[in-house]
Amino acid sequence: MVRKAQQNNLICGLAYNLIDKGVAILHYADDTIVCIKDNIDTARNMELLLYLYEMMSILKINFSKSEVLLINGDEEKYMQYAELFNCQMGRFPIKYLGVPVSPSKLHVCDWAPLIDKNEKKLSTWRGSSLSIAGRTTLINSSLSNSFIYHMSIYLLPKTIVAKLDKQRRILEGLKENIIL
Repeated sequence: MVRKAQQNNLICGLAYNLIDKGVAILHYADDTIVCIKDNIDTARNMELLLYLYEMMSILKINFSKSEVLLINGDEEKYMQYAELFNCQMGRFPIKYLGVPVSPSKLHVCDWAPLIDKNEKKLSTWRGSSLSIAGRTTLINSSLSNSFIYHMSIYLLPKTIVAKLDKQRRILEGLKENIIL
């Protein structure tokens, strides 16, 4: 439906100068990002398509969990689009597949959830009944994979890399204290 709407010039996605008619939908599992050009008529067409999709598929879009995000725009436009789609106004950075995404540079504070997530993992594993070797293997493989996943997308700030390495070294310190 979206492709047909794009072919009929009812919808124009983002990056239309690079890709014919632009990218209108990014979809992974149950997450969907709809990208449209900043144009109220295009937005109305997309709203109509979303409601037609609901009627045809018998699936319900939860607009109360959805957000409108503008890359550039004022508060009035934000409110206009949020009212049109009957959803909330979101703010960047957003999290997509566990990674923060923003049209502007990410700040160190945007990476704090990664540090907190790793700390939470570490605190639950510290009290487990695993052996030191098992715990070391679990933590190193799990935390290393998390770092690699994020670093395959972004160059992490040096302070974040240092904090992540410090979290992993804490385990090494615990291991040495127990062996001694």
